[in-house]
Amino acid sequence: PVLYLLAHPGDALAATGSELHRDLAAPDRPVAVVCLAAGERTDRDRLLHRLGRDAAWHHRTEELPDGESLDVHSVAGDPCIEVCFTDPGRPLPADPPEPLVDRVTALLARFAPATVRTLDPDPEHTGWSEEHGAVRPDHPEHSAVAQALLEAVHRATADGAAPVAVECFRPAAPCTGAHPVRIPAVVRYPGRRVWLTRGPQGHLTAYAALGGAVARWTERTPGGPDWSGRELLRTPRLLPFLAVAQAPVGWVHLVSLRRTPLPSGGATVEVMHAVQYQSGRPVGEWRSLGNPHGTGHDKGREVGVPAVVVDPDGCAHVYVRNFGRGVSARSQRPDGSWAPWRDLGGSEVQDGLAALLDDRGRPELFAPSTEGVLRWHRDDAGELRPTPRERMPLVAAPGTALAALASGPGRITVYGCDARDRMLYACRTDGAATAVGTAGGAGVCVLRTPVDGYDCTVLLQRSAEGVTAVGAYPTEQEHAGLWWERTGGPGTREPAAAVDAFGRLVVASLDPDGRLAVARQDGALPGLVLGGWTTA
Repeated sequence: PVLYLLAHPGDALAATGSELHRDLAAPDRPVAVVCLAAGERTDRDRLLHRLGRDAAWHHRTEELPDGESLDVHSVAGDPCIEVCFTDPGRPLPADPPEPLVDRVTALLARFAPATVRTLDPDPEHTGWSEEHGAVRPDHPEHSAVAQALLEAVHRATADGAAPVAVECFRPAAPCTGAHPVRIPAVVRYPGRRVWLTRGPQGHLTAYAALGGAVARWTERTPGGPDWSGRELLRTPRLLPFLAVAQAPVGWVHLVSLRRTPLPSGGATVEVMHAVQYQSGRPVGEWRSLGNPHGTGHDKGREVGVPAVVVDPDGCAHVYVRNFGRGVSARSQRPDGSWAPWRDLGGSEVQDGLAALLDDRGRPELFAPSTEGVLRWHRDDAGELRPTPRERMPLVAAPGTALAALASGPGRITVYGCDARDRMLYACRTDGAATAVGTAGGAGVCVLRTPVDGYDCTVLLQRSAEGVTAVGAYPTEQEHAGLWWERTGGPGTREPAAAVDAFGRLVVASLDPDGRLAVARQDGALPGLVLGGWTTA
């Protein structure tokens, strides 16, 4: 089941519209929309009309454990769709108290969802003054609902409940909630949802952010096909995001975000880091890298989604968008300690950074902005510096992440969804830019691997229909054309890919129930042909 936990009826269309309509179109998938601050009767009726399309609704009332009533509306003849309202008769507080968390906990038990979609716990600022701090026009009840959900999910997971996949959304423009407006929604934490790495002994390991923690699956033997069951790693309370990078020796660096309420009110968000040294073994201690703005409750809560890369010396480099909409970085020293945060500059940067090593093993960083893709590269002195004259013409759609690949000597190809036409483009650092298909999800996964002896680039994304789509072409030959194959596999998250111990392509995603879904290349057939999907 998929649960939409929102504040107001208008949020269902203004903040999560495209995702909601995709879920409603999926056959036999139970979908529930719950509004905790139900608002005016006309707003409720408008939502029921938009979702039911003049269908008859059945109404009943249930009582939640805290004594509040839950008005449940289900479409006649389609019990898979429920729209529910609770109306406490008073505004939801900005910092959710225990009763609100308890109510959300009761709703999680009532609907038992595998996926919950909600609002932004830390909305973006539109202004700043030393006297009044950050100006955030987003309705405060949006963040109250999201914060209560994150706390309830963490508690449920700690109590042994099945981990829930959480997705947060923010409007592409400010939404006050007073007059719901149909504006495009964007993913709050854009980027990959599943990651695949291959260890020194050849075992593949999959990682995903679930239930306020990190879930892990590991191949039982190199090359599969069997996987271990889902294992929840011991982590601090994490936000629903994960970035992964692998060192040359095989160590896997995990980076996420932790949101910590402050005693004085508000919250701060810290970058968290841990290392797995051996496939299937315990992960090292999670350590806080802080954030570029310290513990301030205003600037510190708007840390962007991290990107991470590990250089040939085994040192990790973490990059985030900062409060000023530039980029900040923190790098590991050879002795394992961390240098302080430093400001790399940039302007109007969006979330969705891409970090990688070039063909000489030097870190490179690409950041989407409203003025094109910005680039930083390491100079001969070892410093990462911006290249303002090499701004790429791609204007990435908000809520989507870039992907990048070292595609030739001194050349890098960057992939992203352009906001102007929603097409997926391949942009090379030598100036070439080519459309390679229609963008469907919140990002693309890219992998360079031989196919029938040819050097090929493989792209994977979540299609507009919500399934995993795979395309391949000879590296740097976008003019040859690219055909996307919709595999029929689950696309509830952006997919991941890796090459197994026998050189076969492996594609992984999460199914609607939060299980790992895997498809492996059929090595007995020519070309890039995937076998059937299995779950672990």
